[in-house]
Amino acid sequence: MNREELRDQLLAPVLQWTRLGRQTSRLMTASTAVISYRSRRLLRAGALTRRADWAEAAQMAREKVEVPLESATAMAAAMLPVMQQFWTHAGQSMLACTSDSLSLACSRNSEQFRERQAELGTTLINVTVGWFRLLGSVADVASQGVAPVLRQVQANAARLEKR
Repeated sequence: MNREELRDQLLAPVLQWTRLGRQTSRLMTASTAVISYRSRRLLRAGALTRRADWAEAAQMAREKVEVPLESATAMAAAMLPVMQQFWTHAGQSMLACTSDSLSLACSRNSEQFRERQAELGTTLINVTVGWFRLLGSVADVASQGVAPVLRQVQANAARLEKR
């Protein structure tokens, strides 16, 4: 693996977390608009007297249950392959590091020691890159959970903006 490939593999999780940050920022912006609109409506109306106000309150209550369930389901579904990757990577990493360490310890001469030391170094780099990839996968799982909430909040903001 050359430096550019290593850089790209180490940068990928950073980009995944950056995408999650942008998604969260859009969620906060849209949420602010929805909260502002709904609060102004309630303050102006005092009590819920119109059918539209009751319909909005009912929709709000329904969304408070439906959207978090959808979010949790999406995260659970996205988490299964990540957990499988985690355990596979953990097992393979332990085996590779143990094998290369024992091989290094059993070196017969300095040339063999240097070669096996380089192999252990390569293994450690590959293990580290694998852990970085898994960290990026966590951001993808979180992104799957935020997506339904973001979709609903943006839909509410667009709908309420038209009123």
